[in-house]
Amino acid sequence: MAAGPTAPRPWFAYSLDLAPVIARERLPGLPPVPDVLEGELAEALDVDVVYDVASAAWGGKVARLVEAPGRKLPGMLRRVPPEAWDALARLESAMAGATDVRQVKVRTFSGAVLTAHAFTPAAPAAPAQGPVSESFLVTLALAAEQAGLSPDHVERLQAEARIVHALQKVGPSAQGPSKAPGKNG
Repeated sequence: MAAGPTAPRPWFAYSLDLAPVIARERLPGLPPVPDVLEGELAEALDVDVVYDVASAAWGGKVARLVEAPGRKLPGMLRRVPPEAWDALARLESAMAGATDVRQVKVRTFSGAVLTAHAFTPAAPAAPAQGPVSESFLVTLALAAEQAGLSPDHVERLQAEARIVHALQKVGPSAQGPSKAPGKNG
């Protein structure tokens, strides 16, 4: 049965959108957060993230959603009323340049599989130069923890932030080619 124009739109949050209030602490000029934060734990199927989109606001590269057959990406499935969608799109764009909307297959905690919308930055025309944003990774780990994602996922995000911090402390000459922690290589 197709959703009508007034039916809520399923939205899969996997990045800073897990807890936009935390992102507001880092980027105080964000648009208002729509009242759509309730949801259920879920995982997107056959996708993952890469950190290859330059963000001046975050001082480095941020996450983008990509095809990844066989992978699962933890997140939150929320239902957004049509009247809140535009406000949500403005917030996503301001948080991390997530201006593209794509469909993803999502499995809920109860095992139901459905199609949802996810925001993601557009693929860069050329590979972004520079480091992955440490502050983005720290904020992402905090957002995942606040949203109630699994401790294993939160610990992985925290470890990625620590790795990026350590690599940046050492300096670019010791890092070799710029790669996202555990994602692009």
